[in-house]
Amino acid sequence: MAKDMQRNIDWQALATRLGAFSEPNAELGSSAMARAALEEIVGPQALRDAVDHYVARAPGAELARSVLWQLHPWSAMQRCHEIFLTSPDLEARRTAIELLRVVADGRALPWIAQYLADPDPRIQFWGAGILDQLLFSSLVELDDCTSLLDAMAVHENEKIREQHAALMEIVSGTDPA
Repeated sequence: MAKDMQRNIDWQALATRLGAFSEPNAELGSSAMARAALEEIVGPQALRDAVDHYVARAPGAELARSVLWQLHPWSAMQRCHEIFLTSPDLEARRTAIELLRVVADGRALPWIAQYLADPDPRIQFWGAGILDQLLFSSLVELDDCTSLLDAMAVHENEKIREQHAALMEIVSGTDPA
């Protein structure tokens, strides 16, 4: 099977597309660039399909989730958000936002207000969890989250207000115990 999956990769072209050449004879690399390269190698459609596989809770769903968590692919983030926006199935919408909690990076930050405003308390909870994960993983700066944190502090959902309090204890460095 591995032999069937092999293909030649034009590393120079891929590096050029990803901006790895800062100047002649100088090359950049990073974890973020590696994740972007892997997304391109695997293919955005395959990663979107992995989101659908997870949301359907099909066998192998947890492996798909783990792969998506490692890569933080933009295509998967977009697919999670699309499911949230378009699916008539509430459980699919919930599962997509739960998955986005671990797949997201800072590019998903603008969507969180929509999740907090959703009428479903579980979507609200997972939306707040995205912000928690982004801050905990240092994928966003605290200053970029002020309006979302303010919204959580006065949210109608008590669990969101509790998440806010716990999150503020963590980011302020106080011991909740």
